[in-house]
Amino acid sequence: MADAIDSDMIDDDRALTIEASAVVREIAYAVKFVEISNIFPATTNLVYINLTTKENQHMCVELSLQGFRVVAMEYNKINPEFISRHYETIYSLLDSRSEEYRSTFCETLSNKLLHLQQLSHSTAADEDFSDDQMDTK
Repeated sequence: MADAIDSDMIDDDRALTIEASAVVREIAYAVKFVEISNIFPATTNLVYINLTTKENQHMCVELSLQGFRVVAMEYNKINPEFISRHYETIYSLLDSRSEEYRSTFCETLSNKLLHLQQLSHSTAADEDFSDDQMDTK
């Protein structure tokens, strides 16, 4: 039982780091560059992500329990005078700051939906073919 509690505490301590790693993987297709900062060590309360939008806009994004917010328009910088709101998700932050992100997201979503539709039609055609074969026996 103690082992389960200890591993839960470790996971809680690393929750933001795990989330930041997932964010990096999930948005890589829609930005020019993204990485977890290697200058600012991740803590249980803060992780910093460097990213460049497709418009070549550099940002240092803070991930905290309040959400995501831009803290500087340079990698590995924290500008205390920079005022930026918190966003619940990285997607909403990027949506508000990068038109190219919105375009890429919409295009990718559209392509995935089209692919699903084609798979659905293909599966339905295969079922129709099977039904036809059964009728001829």
